Amino acid sequence: MIRRSLAALAVVGLLGLLVLAFFDDATHRPVPPQGDMLGTESGESFQAYSERAEKTLLDAPDDQPVYALVTFSEGLTPEEAGEVLASIERVNAMIVQMAAPFPLPEPIAGEDRADVFQRELDRIGASLAGIGNVPTPELIDAAVVRDNGEVLRTLSERERIATVETLPADAAWGRFGVRPVEIP
Repeated sequence: MIRRSLAALAVVGLLGLLVLAFFDDATHRPVPPQGDMLGTESGESFQAYSERAEKTLLDAPDDQPVYALVTFSEGLTPEEAGEVLASIERVNAMIVQMAAPFPLPEPIAGEDRADVFQRELDRIGASLAGIGNVPTPELIDAAVVRDNGEVLRTLSERERIATVETLPADAAWGRFGVRPVEIP
């Protein structure tokens, strides 16, 4: 009789733990961004955004890397984007056609960033195949990168760069949001 009672209590306790685990938010939802955001704010003009981005860039530290949204003045081919971003320590993601950022790996041996960009564009094109008359993206509009303030300020002076906006040095990958910037 005692064994049956203990077995019944163990089953009820296990079911209770499973119910609690099922309703626990940590098991269901991804961790939300922690408040940092790159890109234009709702209703913000490109001019106002450019001024705000410039201020963040000037405040970026030279002694530690920061995440930044690099918006090109026009869409670039993978080769052009690879050349423009060649001096950057890390390219984390690319943005095409106002879509959410597409995460990118680092190039493997024998490749450069242009190869990584092209492979991702090919993957996007393959995922759109058969949907209908959906154009396949061929140009990169922006990139999320990580480097120090000095390198990013030098990058911002290049002809094909419209804006560079940085986050604080304590921002962590996956913990901030990105809104693409529309160039007028």
